[in-house]
Amino acid sequence: MTGADRHTSKAPCETHRPGPAARVAARMGGKVPVIDTRRLQLRGPRVYDFKAYAEIMTSDRAIFMDGPYTRKEAWGDFTNYVACWMLHGHGLWTIDAATTPTAGFVLLGYDWDDPEPELGIFIGESAEGHGYALEALEAARDHAFEALKWDSVVSYVASDNDRGNRLMKRAGARRDATAEAALDDDALFVWRHAKGDAA
Repeated sequence: MTGADRHTSKAPCETHRPGPAARVAARMGGKVPVIDTRRLQLRGPRVYDFKAYAEIMTSDRAIFMDGPYTRKEAWGDFTNYVACWMLHGHGLWTIDAATTPTAGFVLLGYDWDDPEPELGIFIGESAEGHGYALEALEAARDHAFEALKWDSVVSYVASDNDRGNRLMKRAGARRDATAEAALDDDALFVWRHAKGDAA
């Protein structure tokens, strides 16, 4: 196996293994809140969703998220966000659309160096242009406000990610100059979604 193959080929940990352990995983995943919107369902991730996650994160679509990642790095990212459910009570949802299963992912996540939880969105190329990103983002945001009783949540978006920044404006978020100054990173905008500002 070449070095390139190690970064792109499927690893054993990605494979569904039927049996008692898989049933335990399914029961645990069933505890993740399911959110139904007009056209989407946000549900707990399954191991088979990683294929779509890896396609996003190992491609140029991840440029604004410090990517592209190797497949191994994408697995670490995916499992971190899934583990957030066990550790914090919030994490990654898989976005299912009627015509596009595993259309993307939305999260209330926490990275190692995040000063506060993040509202993030990753949409696959085939799901673009349908308004799914805004619909999923607003559903996850509303869950943070209504179910988790948060007053606000932030989204970190690269300053040159025009599509991402337009999405934040459409969602009613506002740039937070104080949070941006604390990050000391001119390449990153911090968009704050505040409970009182939500439509």
